Amino acid sequence: MITKRILIVDDEEGYRRVLSNSLSDIGYETTVATSGLEALDAMKEKNYTAVLLDMKMPGMDGIELLEQIQKVHCPSNNIVIITAYTCEDLARKAIGKGARKVIRKPFSMDDITLCLNEIIDS
Repeated sequence: MITKRILIVDDEEGYRRVLSNSLSDIGYETTVATSGLEALDAMKEKNYTAVLLDMKMPGMDGIELLEQIQKVHCPSNNIVIITAYTCEDLARKAIGKGARKVIRKPFSMDDITLCLNEIIDS
């Protein structure tokens, strides 16, 4: 069986913990990062099947990190933006920069698993 690795990038500990625990429980290998710089460092160490990326973080925000991932790493990464902000322009910008999906907080784990199944299996 091929290991499906998920990188979770969020500055909020609660979201990181819920995502990591829930995805681990259903068979994903998860790594968490609290910032864009931590995420880039993690991506130097391992390849990830998908990245769950918070939009608003201190320092490097989600769009900046998305751009860095596209430059430095394989641009076909399955990147899902997770955001509490409902601005359609923001979602359009994220998709335009290479994100595969945008999921709004609060989310259900069903939303996350359905999204991951869809993008990983496509």
